[in-house]
Amino acid sequence: MNISSIPTRRTLLAVATFFLLGAAAMSAQDKERFDYGKQWKSWNEAARSAYIIGFVAGQDSTFVAVRQDLPPKLREPLRLKTSTLYDENAIRDAMTSLYDDPANTYIRSNVMIYIARDKLAGKDIEPILKSAREKDTGVVKE
Repeated sequence: MNISSIPTRRTLLAVATFFLLGAAAMSAQDKERFDYGKQWKSWNEAARSAYIIGFVAGQDSTFVAVRQDLPPKLREPLRLKTSTLYDENAIRDAMTSLYDDPANTYIRSNVMIYIARDKLAGKDIEPILKSAREKDTGVVKE
């Protein structure tokens, strides 16, 4: 990671704002599912990139914090499982493409990042998408 890819305070503030907006949307008193695809599409490319940069920065910080507590055999497999491994622009574009499918619109963004990564890696994502459509959606508070 070079110095230009380290998130600025402004970027981190933007990401925090997006999380707060999502939390506010989830505090409504009906049983509707939260539409992550609609939210994603409402953001411009800079906002989408800021979300991904913030997500990756948080993931990286967490991994570094727990790395020494992990058994050596688990470190690399866990890093590969939890890292995005691709440039934020590639992830952003793959997520946008995945959210273009109305069947995917309720999949949480933090899950969609990894599906986008797997798509970029050439993996068969259909089983992952099927599971995510059933289990990885955000329900507005009942």
